[in-house]
Amino acid sequence: MLCDVCKERESVISYTKINENQVEEVHLCEVCAEKRFKMDFATYQDIMSKIEEALKGILKLGPQYHDSEDIACEYCNRTFTEFKNTGVLGCPHCYKAFEKEFDKYLNALNLKDGYKGKIPKNADEYLLLNRKLNELKSKLDIAISMEEYEKAAELRDEIKDLKEEKNV
Repeated sequence: MLCDVCKERESVISYTKINENQVEEVHLCEVCAEKRFKMDFATYQDIMSKIEEALKGILKLGPQYHDSEDIACEYCNRTFTEFKNTGVLGCPHCYKAFEKEFDKYLNALNLKDGYKGKIPKNADEYLLLNRKLNELKSKLDIAISMEEYEKAAELRDEIKDLKEEKNV
């Protein structure tokens, strides 16, 4: 099978790409695959730096600890203070070691994320509207707590428009 991008060389890599409700099968030759993955990896690195910065911001909002109370991961010896300063965990076991501290910070930010249940396909429009409004309000609260006021204004307007459209 020929490469979907250059249409010159034989494909050596195939993968399935899912966007919203569309499923697309992609076939790439070695050259095009290398270019695509380098581009995707660069985007991934950009996103990771933004996530690390967001974590640092979240940790500044939560309760403060003294070094004498600092907790360390028993596997990699990374301390919670180091994590707060860098936004980077040392190993997968850090999640378990710092679990209580993470909970404190998320509770301080009112980020209560839990399973909300599945809505059946034939559900009443009211249920769908209510779920959408709750999601938008949750995003609005997060945007305000992160001091992203432009995003908060957009979400506020979206909530207002949705309520007017549905006469709620």
